[in-house]
Amino acid sequence: MSLSEMNARERIVAALRSQPVDRPPVWMMRQAGRHLPEYRAVRAGRTFMEVVRTPELAAEVTIQPVRRYGLDAAILFFDILTIPEALGVEVTFPKGVGPRLKPTVQTAEEIIALPAGDVRGSLDYVAGAVRETRRQLGEETALLGFSGAPWTLACYMIEGGSSKSYATIRSMLHRDPKTLGILLDHLADLVIDYLRMQVEAGVDAVQLFDTWAGELRREDYERVVLPSTRRIIDALKSDGTPIVHFAKHPGHLLESSLSAHPTAVGVDWRVDLAHAATRAATVGACVQGNLDPAELFADPAWIRARVREMHAAVGDKTGHVMNLGHGIWPSTPISGVEAFVGAVKELAGG
Repeated sequence: MSLSEMNARERIVAALRSQPVDRPPVWMMRQAGRHLPEYRAVRAGRTFMEVVRTPELAAEVTIQPVRRYGLDAAILFFDILTIPEALGVEVTFPKGVGPRLKPTVQTAEEIIALPAGDVRGSLDYVAGAVRETRRQLGEETALLGFSGAPWTLACYMIEGGSSKSYATIRSMLHRDPKTLGILLDHLADLVIDYLRMQVEAGVDAVQLFDTWAGELRREDYERVVLPSTRRIIDALKSDGTPIVHFAKHPGHLLESSLSAHPTAVGVDWRVDLAHAATRAATVGACVQGNLDPAELFADPAWIRARVREMHAAVGDKTGHVMNLGHGIWPSTPISGVEAFVGAVKELAGG
């Protein structure tokens, strides 16, 4: 197969493995959702969880941005807080408040008493959504799965929701790292099984979201959190599954993330992309990112220039998946996304 004959699915898998491509593949974190009028039409009169738990609806929402923009990959539409559900934790999404989890687990006794968890039984609707999405998506576009990483899942389970400081879990990291490690290891086991279930159902690659890892100093991250993350990455890579590791505010954790040898590392706009690509190349990893979501509000000429700048920054150092540095904002203009995706596709000619 020549590069000019490469389809979207082949393109993203090759780029993740730092193999030659005709142009960088492109997708966007949180690409399915509130910035799209067609998504709002599906959500009208339905709860978020109703959409997530109905394979036909989840597939429709997952495919909508691919249909509109011609992206190289769809990423399954659901939430990172599925794993706690498999442990018997109730997860709700009160309007305007964010996720709420109960009961919380904050003591050694509560953590040790957690059930083993049955991912495949409790979360079979996710596998159903993957199969239905693959059926509707066809064979030429990539489908990505994902999971929250153990640290981020533990943050929600211990705090009971989002937090400004994550004081309870961060203090536990120093007060009782052994007990926290037990929770992280337990969650890692579930994440491995969960991601494998998604692969078996039809995803081509997976992303591990560690949203709150950037709240930690590097030494603490490496001491307590990284071992469980590394175990997940090792397990998926041993299966032959490409895995992207992404942390929010990741600059000071770049070397730590790369030390776990993910297939690709996601970086945000605070990280120098040329430096990230140079460092990733030393361990054979691809880079993903790193346009600031705010830049999608810029003039199309600015967006096109930034895409060329990002492309030049990576050059031929390693593989590159064009993406945002974090999730797309609900208020993002469609014209900005069209300019971004169009500019990436123009790179095939140059």
